[in-house]
Amino acid sequence: MLLGPVGKYALVNAKVRARLSALLPPEAIARLADVRDLPEFYSMLGGTVYDKVLSRPEVSLDPRVAEKLLLEQEVQWHVELIKDLRGSSQKLVEIILEKYEIENLKAALRIREGDRGVDDLKYIIRKELPHSLPYQSIAEAATIEDVLPYLIATPYLMPVKSVLDDYKQRGTLFPLELALEIDFYRRLKERIAALDRNDRRIAQRLLGLEIDLKNLGWLVRLKFYYGVPTGDLVSYHIPGGYRMTSVKLRQAFAADSVKDVLSVALEKSFKPFADLMRKEEELSKLYLLEIILWSYLVSEAKKTLGGFPFTIGTVLSYLILKRTEIRNLITILNGKLLNMERAEIESHLRAAF
Repeated sequence: MLLGPVGKYALVNAKVRARLSALLPPEAIARLADVRDLPEFYSMLGGTVYDKVLSRPEVSLDPRVAEKLLLEQEVQWHVELIKDLRGSSQKLVEIILEKYEIENLKAALRIREGDRGVDDLKYIIRKELPHSLPYQSIAEAATIEDVLPYLIATPYLMPVKSVLDDYKQRGTLFPLELALEIDFYRRLKERIAALDRNDRRIAQRLLGLEIDLKNLGWLVRLKFYYGVPTGDLVSYHIPGGYRMTSVKLRQAFAADSVKDVLSVALEKSFKPFADLMRKEEELSKLYLLEIILWSYLVSEAKKTLGGFPFTIGTVLSYLILKRTEIRNLITILNGKLLNMERAEIESHLRAAF
């Protein structure tokens, strides 16, 4: 007999609710941004769910290891949730793990291009990911064609092959990175379509919003920073967004400013963040744009958690909020490494919960 929503999500919902209660409150994040140095940062996280990760000896020797370990812990929590899911909902959450692997692959390709040093390989996440990619070999490949054999039997081979000519013509990794992202979200959309009606509706909204935000970020970068002609922008977007219809997308392409792009794309739904849009010169900072857009996604995740609990929405919302928390911790960690003042660090933090 098929399980109903309560039976299907009862166990994972209980675990997610317990994990949600362990999220750091906004005031804790604010205190962390105000610490004097990294030892105090690690100390303040003692007794939290991050204690075991940040108390490891290698963290003190190399603070960049802390970032890697935080991300590996994020992946581990993700994997643990997958074990309590079944069927199409499990398959959906499984594919999200590939996003971490794509970031690893991008990092290895950037090392191959000379944009990063080979030492960065030791900071790549290697645990609990779907495929065992040979990142060292990818980073050391003489040509991009030499990378292809290492991608066989993974979903990454075809998207990379499909844009090799574009990559060579433009002299940048952006076509490869974009192709990997588009293919990932295409496959994610297929997993969403396999869900039952209620789960599908919720997943389309939350994951579709993430696609919208990704598209908006790329649109601003391509139009206002790389000077890509308006007519070419349609080739650089991910299908499957939630609010970004084809009509809105064309209107956003034609917008003359970052503020106009956001206004067209999100309309009244973006109103809670309008105060962050007042200064056009601030919106020209890509990090601030990302923060504004992510704040919108966090607000939608919180709304979902306030609804019927026995759906895929509880799991997806938790993953969004946990990812937000860990990105904030990494931002503070890097801020302290760079001797940034509290105000500057706080300006780079994503929305609180």
